[in-house]
Amino acid sequence: MKIAKVKITNFKRYEQTFSLALNAALNVIVGGNESGKTTILEAIHLALTGMLHGRPLKNDLTSYLFNLAAQQKYVDSLKTGSPLPPPAITIELFFSGDSSELAELEGDGNSEKIKASGVVYHVEFDEENYKGPYEALVSAGELTSIPVEYYTATMRSFARKGITSRNIPIKSALIDSSSARLQNGSDVYVSRIIRDVLEETERASISQAHRKLKEAFVKDKNLQLINERITKAANISQKSVSISVDLSSQTAWESSLMTHIDLIPFQYIGKGEQCVIKTKLALSTKKSAEATAILLEEPENHLSHARLNELIADLTDQHGQKQIISNYPPPCGGV
Repeated sequence: MKIAKVKITNFKRYEQTFSLALNAALNVIVGGNESGKTTILEAIHLALTGMLHGRPLKNDLTSYLFNLAAQQKYVDSLKTGSPLPPPAITIELFFSGDSSELAELEGDGNSEKIKASGVVYHVEFDEENYKGPYEALVSAGELTSIPVEYYTATMRSFARKGITSRNIPIKSALIDSSSARLQNGSDVYVSRIIRDVLEETERASISQAHRKLKEAFVKDKNLQLINERITKAANISQKSVSISVDLSSQTAWESSLMTHIDLIPFQYIGKGEQCVIKTKLALSTKKSAEATAILLEEPENHLSHARLNELIADLTDQHGQKQIISNYPPPCGGV
């Protein structure tokens, strides 16, 4: 099961319907900055999951999701005698492959009116519930932007049935190595792997060892002397004021981890190596392992072309059975 084609209308960079056919294996989307490469990845992930930036889109609708030109045409038309209907966002994914699960998504409920398997994600005006209030706003001339409070987000199959991401056999993982920040000295992906790999008893043993280290720190004579001086110097409470470490959380050790590469702290190794490691760590999580479509956001950050080719080759070797879709700016900003 693969994504054969994506069609995007009115979403961010794309006003007119944009269509892109995809290969079953590796896809590299090339284009200059602000050309809409990221929008394609976001659209695919949104249509498969209903999520944007890690949150359900239906709970976080904003006019900034709509193409700016389409929004301006709509707002300008409200000042005329022939106002345009509220614009809608449409994302269509056409699937390919032989599967009984895909058969449930088959129909002609797509813009091409052809029999195919796929899903349609709509962000559109909810006329059934808000027609009256909307018309009142238009008549009063009070609209200056898209009234997203009157909008709804829906996910339907080409069979014209409402669905959720659970009904879609194709699963996606959107990975942006540049946003994988170190949290309190610990790489978030390493923490996830630890939770996935270690048994409960092993995590408890690490937590106990970590607690012993902290207790030894608190009992150190030098720290006690420092705390006595702090208490004397402090003028914020009549009670004792001291410095210590957090002993309250059973999993506090996870936030104290620091990834080392050849004994060098992660944040001190080269940016290119960081990018490669973050990408591979992200792909090793359970969610990514279950995904059939891997969406990579500009994995070339800080990488030479040779190193990028090595990364793509590694990903193809390790995840060849998955569909990989990645964006990539051309050399020297050309198109």
